[in-house]
Amino acid sequence: MAEAAWVKPQVALAEAITAAKLGQRQLARKLLAELVEKDPNYESAWLWIAALSEDKQQAMDALARVLDINPNNQQALNALALARLQESGLQLSRGGQKAAASGNGHQPAAAAQGEAPAAPSPAAWVCPVCSAPSPRAERRCPRCGILAMLAEPEEFAQNKGVQEDAVQQAMQRLQARLARQDSFADRLLMALCLLNLNRSAEALPHLKKAAELQPGHTGVERLLGKLSRRRLVLAVDDSLTVRKIVSITLERLGYRVLTAADGMQALARLSEQTPDLVLLDITMPRMDGYQVCKVIKQAPGTRSIPVVMLSGKDGFFDKVKGRLAGATDYITKPFKEATLAEVVEKYTAARTS
Repeated sequence: MAEAAWVKPQVALAEAITAAKLGQRQLARKLLAELVEKDPNYESAWLWIAALSEDKQQAMDALARVLDINPNNQQALNALALARLQESGLQLSRGGQKAAASGNGHQPAAAAQGEAPAAPSPAAWVCPVCSAPSPRAERRCPRCGILAMLAEPEEFAQNKGVQEDAVQQAMQRLQARLARQDSFADRLLMALCLLNLNRSAEALPHLKKAAELQPGHTGVERLLGKLSRRRLVLAVDDSLTVRKIVSITLERLGYRVLTAADGMQALARLSEQTPDLVLLDITMPRMDGYQVCKVIKQAPGTRSIPVVMLSGKDGFFDKVKGRLAGATDYITKPFKEATLAEVVEKYTAARTS
């Protein structure tokens, strides 16, 4: 069985809807055509095809297909009836509208008001991450909690209650698709997933690629510009909890945060991006914080980056050893958010001033 066959119809529909909402109508139509080819009886997909069609006859054919699947679909019945009225040129004059209003009332309400038939709006919004349906378009998914559209960086950082498992699963699907074929919609959705997880530094490359794939997209370029201007902090700690606390705290304060689980990963991160500050745990597997700090301070490209050591001990010996390794400052865990914010602001501001 081909790999594409594993994509659920609901997921494929969500991708098409995302593309449509991002202004990629041509891509959305292509995805919908592929979907109904694999699942010819997918009622909601045919409704979307009618809504996005640029050809009146194609829209009517799609509505007729909906009624073949479900003869009781009232949305399709109304839209098709109005479209056929307009197609036949049966337009009521103002006097005719009054007569219809006072007569037997057999004319459909929209036609009686002389309204042009509109393509149907699908009955449900579908989250592009978890495929949760909703009777109306949602800014924030009521199931997985993700902000599934372009928003301000602060809004992503303040978004709470995101179901990380659902977002991680969506990111795995996106990575698989991007490995096969790059696309604007998938790059943008990957960036949105990462932003909802307080991983804006990782979202940035995907936004840059999305901007390359669709130059001139105002929303993408605006968000890209705002994130690019934020100062970058690399947080290195083998504790997932600490990494999350640091990321959430600093993202909400207006920083981009890149994380690493150990010293080796930290050095790999430094080869990719140059942060304005490194927060470095001392006790880690493979390489401890002192060793990593020495490497940072010995390399010409990174020696000027401030390094603040994080330790569970408030000992004089640890502070002296950190200073000898080249550390700029020292924070004892557990630390208060205010302490972290003060130290980060102090050294990033000094570096960018």
